[in-house]
Amino acid sequence: MPPLDANGMPLRRDDPAARLVCLGVDSIGYVIESTVDPYDSDGVPHGRLLMAQQPLLQGVRVLSLEQVHVLPWGTAFLADFGAEVIRIESPGHMNDRRSGPFPDRVPGETWWNEGGTFAYWARNKESLCLDVTHPLGKDAFLKLVAKSDIVTDNFRPGTMQRLGLDHASLSAIKPDLITLSCTANGHTGPWRAYGARARTVDAACGLSYLTGYAGEGALRASSNYMDHTGGLNVAYALLLALYQRRKTGRGMRLDLSMYETGVSCIGPALLEAQQGIERPRLGTTHLWQAPHNVYPCQGKDRWIAIAVSTDAAWQGLCTAMGQPAWAMAPGFATVPARWQHRQELDTHLSQWTAQQQPQALMDLLQAHGVPAGAVNTAADLVTDAHLRARGYLEAFTNQNAPSVGPRIYAGRPFRTLPEPPRRLQLVAALGQHNMQVLRDVVGLSEADIQGLLEAGALATQPREATPPNAAAASYQASGRDGAADQHYKEAIRTLAQATAHAVH
Repeated sequence: MPPLDANGMPLRRDDPAARLVCLGVDSIGYVIESTVDPYDSDGVPHGRLLMAQQPLLQGVRVLSLEQVHVLPWGTAFLADFGAEVIRIESPGHMNDRRSGPFPDRVPGETWWNEGGTFAYWARNKESLCLDVTHPLGKDAFLKLVAKSDIVTDNFRPGTMQRLGLDHASLSAIKPDLITLSCTANGHTGPWRAYGARARTVDAACGLSYLTGYAGEGALRASSNYMDHTGGLNVAYALLLALYQRRKTGRGMRLDLSMYETGVSCIGPALLEAQQGIERPRLGTTHLWQAPHNVYPCQGKDRWIAIAVSTDAAWQGLCTAMGQPAWAMAPGFATVPARWQHRQELDTHLSQWTAQQQPQALMDLLQAHGVPAGAVNTAADLVTDAHLRARGYLEAFTNQNAPSVGPRIYAGRPFRTLPEPPRRLQLVAALGQHNMQVLRDVVGLSEADIQGLLEAGALATQPREATPPNAAAASYQASGRDGAADQHYKEAIRTLAQATAHAVH
């Protein structure tokens, strides 16, 4: 049977589209491309095999008016896979560039290029420091839109409309343009004008209500959870839009709500509520499993999580403990019995785990078929042997802030094999690509670019260059300043240098 086009109609044999291009991702963002004749009855590629390695999203240009965390996190995934992501940065609002941590917790002379959080979100992106509220800046931006594929923003609803940069205005310039706006609550509905932070979205979407200990109030995770889930949905939505455009030739407008991404995470609780069931707060315990908790270990504030759901896992735990007499009691013989006597069980188990080192105990329990995980600190993760073995921890020196030195960053949370050489993790200085983008992409003359600079619509440093010293002061006031001893710092530098040498 001949292949079909996007409308379900058979392709002619002489139609170029009948030569299918088979794409196989060989590793993080790289494509092995082969030409296949779809009319070959055996389905085996015949003739010449084209082995062209290129980033998966090469040729896709993204203009991102991004701030804080959620949108920069989402577009970072696109940049990792080869998209040309250009951050459109305002000279007057440094926002996420103000975020540390800074070297030794002290902002330097060019602090806007040194922040660790900023470096993580901005990897592999370009920087165009352009004031789109200025008439000249807006005109240059619109010319750039005409040569781009995607425009993203995470301003409050109405901001892009007031600037004349909404989807209708931009798609009039580029009909197949994809736009995405990521806001707290979306562009419609009674909450559309409400501002938010990740922690307020945590609360609104029900996650905080479900989080906490029995008999106590609601809690929230210390991480900005909704920024991360929202960012993943940004990447997911844009990839789907690119796929749809490839099929239809049409662009689209994407309205992404962080609130809705949060509600999507509590599906079971929504179903239970419709049955009149209120899910209780359980802390680190479980509705029917025991032992299922976090238990103390040797050392200050060291813990291990243990989750036993079957009799086989319970027997493995007993063997690891050396078959203590208390574990042989009838009250611990079955899953229901262990849950009924869970408090007594936790007391016994805590006395044993308190004598153990968490990592060694995790290895012991896993060897006996018991799900267990040491409770790692962030400092533990930086030197984690498993993450290093998988190449997840990536080290590089920000060439635009050499005083920072080599640092280790979290990488991509998935792998395709075999691995290719890693891409250089560029962290652009503010306005580093002004000339490259405006001259080489937009086609402005050097006189036009100079006019933008003189008008204040283009810059390479912030208008307000007051360093964010408040963060450093808060660390000192809390007693956390200097918590990492010199030995640990040296270990990090050694690991960073070794990793950087290995991946570049």
